[in-house]
Amino acid sequence: MIAFILTQIKSENPAPATADLEKQLIAGLRNNELSAFTQLYKMYSATLFGVIMKVVNQQETAEDLLQEAFLKIRRYIGSYDEKKSRLFTWMLNISRNTAIDHLRLKSSRQMRSNLLFEDVEKELDNHSHSFNTDTVGVKKLLEGLLPKHKQMIDLFYYKGYTHSEIAELLEMPLGSVKTAIRQAILNLRMVFDVK
Repeated sequence: MIAFILTQIKSENPAPATADLEKQLIAGLRNNELSAFTQLYKMYSATLFGVIMKVVNQQETAEDLLQEAFLKIRRYIGSYDEKKSRLFTWMLNISRNTAIDHLRLKSSRQMRSNLLFEDVEKELDNHSHSFNTDTVGVKKLLEGLLPKHKQMIDLFYYKGYTHSEIAELLEMPLGSVKTAIRQAILNLRMVFDVK
């Protein structure tokens, strides 16, 4: 497998490939030649990074998405049709779509997280007729927590978000999120008298 390693993106944009150079490059890419991928990366990574950066506006994320875009370019080079567009245009569309897909995924995660903890409580009320030893009194215990602690416990334990994702979602420092979750757990332990 060919891996592209982003060490440092150069700010200068090289001249666009001539038609002959582009044909040679495409042939090399289709033959899975490492030198062709290396040349492609050197020629276009800075420009494609700039396009991705305009969409996501976050350098680390843009670097990751650039790598993903180049992997897609490698994977789908066989479907590239020279008659429909130039190689650069095709790669530009892949890069832009990769960045947009990332934003859509991020947005859908945020929409899911907007499901308030009260909705979970209502769901528990609907199923209160069943006896489950794992949840006996948990709802009541959670009611005693601060609202921000309830939200973080909900995101972390019920929805499976990581500390980093919660920090990003709530626009809080990572350390504050970890501390708040830890404090909520300590509060619950005090109620249960667990050491």
